[in-house]
Amino acid sequence: MFKKIASTCEGRRMIPQGAVVVAGVSGGIDSMLMLAFLDYYRSQHDFNLIACHLNHMIRGEDADLDEFLVESYCMEHTISYVSVRADVPKLADVWGVSLEQAGRKARRDTMVRIGIEYAGRAERYRIAFAHHMDDRAESILMHVGRGSGLAGLVGIRYVDGVFIRPLLDLRLKEIESAAAELCLPWREDETNRSDEFLRNRVRRHLIPAWRDVLGYDPVPSIVRLGDAAEGDEQALAQWADASYRDAILPDGKLSVSSLADHPPAITKRVLARYFDMSMAKHMVGATRDNSEEISIVGESQCRSVVRRSLSSTHLERLIDGIKKSVEGEGRERSFSLPGDVTARISNGRLFFIFAK
Repeated sequence: MFKKIASTCEGRRMIPQGAVVVAGVSGGIDSMLMLAFLDYYRSQHDFNLIACHLNHMIRGEDADLDEFLVESYCMEHTISYVSVRADVPKLADVWGVSLEQAGRKARRDTMVRIGIEYAGRAERYRIAFAHHMDDRAESILMHVGRGSGLAGLVGIRYVDGVFIRPLLDLRLKEIESAAAELCLPWREDETNRSDEFLRNRVRRHLIPAWRDVLGYDPVPSIVRLGDAAEGDEQALAQWADASYRDAILPDGKLSVSSLADHPPAITKRVLARYFDMSMAKHMVGATRDNSEEISIVGESQCRSVVRRSLSSTHLERLIDGIKKSVEGEGRERSFSLPGDVTARISNGRLFFIFAK
């Protein structure tokens, strides 16, 4: 099994030589197998391993037992270990998001911070999550249900900036078999059986119902759809990258005439990237000198806020405004966006204004 995971890591070039790998370890069966693999893999490759456990302070004594299990395993196997406690229910209230979203953001923020602390610049660290093939299929179906675009059909990515997922080629049943063979300790989070969360409902009810209707396991087919979407998305992303470079002006604003020269699918991606960069600079007080770092780290830290703020509807409004501006129907235009953000078209330039 470790050979299969190693093949995924090497084929996707997940871990650069000399990197610091921060592994997110909840104590569940998938994250414990990932930790065991990375411990084995580091003996053959040049990278440093740090296990990170985030206690969400939701499940009381059970959460403390999860933390103790991970810490004990790391001590036994001489793995560097960091434990962080975050009051996720309180954070959910402050951020105005669900418990699931708050936990995800807290985990990512914590691990990015640890990666920067131990490795410095983004190219020197990676953050490993234990998502597997079944997780990816669930994510794709959730995105379809929300009316997601092509990027949503990709689902969970093998490599996404500093984030890597070594187990993404494995089914859950393979993970369970390997964990049993290795006699790995692990704990089950009872909230995984709760229908309160959408992902659980998809896993526990939708996919089994689909399997019954189709007469076969739909997960491999769903993942193949994700792979096909990823190839198309990568091609469009490359086109959008070139278009972004053409559209960005010396003053950091976008050329409206350049934006109008491209199909809507490309213009949407250019606008989304520009918004991501603008939001990241606003949030971290960055300058153009470290824009590469922002694109890798800052974007990941604020992505949940960014993606909720700039929806497909907002992008379509901006594209319509760009078209009308080029055609002479009001060259000065403003658009109100969520989060006290204003999109402004003025003197042939488009830019975002963020409330202080």
